[in-house]
Formats: sequence, structure tokens, C-alpha cells
Amino acid sequence: MIKKTGILVFAALLVFCAAAFSQEQEKDNEAKLNEIISKMEAVDKKVNTAEISYSQGIFYSSTKEKQNITGNLKYKKPDNIFIVQKTPQEQRVYINGRKITIYTPENSQAVTDNWKDAVNGDFTSASMVNFSGNWKAVKKENNVKYVGEDDKNYILEITPIKKNEWNMQLHVDKTSMLASKAIVTAAGLVVRVDISDYKVNPNFKKEIFKFTAPEGVEVIEFN
Repeated sequence: MIKKTGILVFAALLVFCAAAFSQEQEKDNEAKLNEIISKMEAVDKKVNTAEISYSQGIFYSSTKEKQNITGNLKYKKPDNIFIVQKTPQEQRVYINGRKITIYTPENSQAVTDNWKDAVNGDFTSASMVNFSGNWKAVKKENNVKYVGEDDKNYILEITPIKKNEWNMQLHVDKTSMLASKAIVTAAGLVVRVDISDYKVNPNFKKEIFKFTAPEGVEVIEFN
């Protein structure tokens, strides 16, 4: 009986120590997250415009199909974004924080929708480039955790609070404190977005962020 009691007490101590370590680790990770976000916000305050190149790879697990998308993105605070998608089909995307317009020259057609409805939780390159500037909104709708780091990047994990339909790992460059890569996992697919050629505060003309339908182009409005 003494030996059995001793084993039970030892097991209870192990459980207690594991729980205490877990709580301490959570506190350390939360402190690290706050430190990273603070640095990102400090950098964001100095950024008025930005330009990036991006590549996005989509893998569909059911069909084993892969799709690669490349393009260029220009951003101007507070919420103006202009994207030229180069492959697989040329498209021009205009975002003003409320509406998104996708213009496909080949089809002579443009589609307009609510920006929030269009992304529906998907962290595209447009969301990544304004992550720190949009931090309060991101935190309001998602759980964000610091989960580790490698030689060049901090790694944050982001999951929706209400519907756990996807999971994202956001890589933040340790030197620039800017988003450099995102890996999104959802049902049936994995999306990887890589950002390169980051230019901070280039000069842009305001006109590039506004869509004006060329003659003969059909404009479809969903909302």
C-alpha cells in the first residue's frame, strides 16, 4: 500500500509540474507575441506605401492538382491596394478596404464585391502586407499565437475564433519585421504565399488604385 501510494503521489507531482510548465510556456509565448507585434507596429508607422512581388502556390489534396499564381502588389495607406496578377491569367485587382474589383482583360469583364466577403478569412498577399496595420481587426476575429522561430523568421499561428475552418502560419522577417511567408491549411487544400522584392515608401500616382472600366467592359456587382 505504501509503494502504491508513493507511485500515485509521484504521478500527481508529474502532472502538476507539467501543467505548471505549460502555463509558464504560455505566458512566455504571449509575452513574445506582444513583443513581435509591438515591433511590427513600430515599423508599420514608418510605412506609407509599399510594393512587393508575390508567388502563391495552391495544392488541392483531393485531386493532387497544383496551381501557381504570381504578381505584383502596390499598397498605399490606409487601405488602397492595386494588384497585377501575371499568371496563370492576367488580372488587375483594386481594393479600397470596402470594395474589391477584379478586372480580367481577356474576358472584358470586371467583378465588384465586398472586400470582407471576398477574402472570407483567407490571408492573401493583400492581407499580409497590411497585417500589422490591421492588427486590432485580426485579433478581434482570430486567435493569434507565437509558436516558434527559425534563423530568419518569427512564426505566428492564426486561427478563426468562431469557425475553425482554416489555420495559418505567418512568417515575420526578424530583420525587417515584415511578413515574408504564409502557409494556409484548410479542408482539401494548402496555400503558400511568398513575398519578395519588398520596397518601402515608393511614390505612386493615386490614379492606379482606382478602377475605371474601359469601353466595352462588363461590370458585375455582387454587393
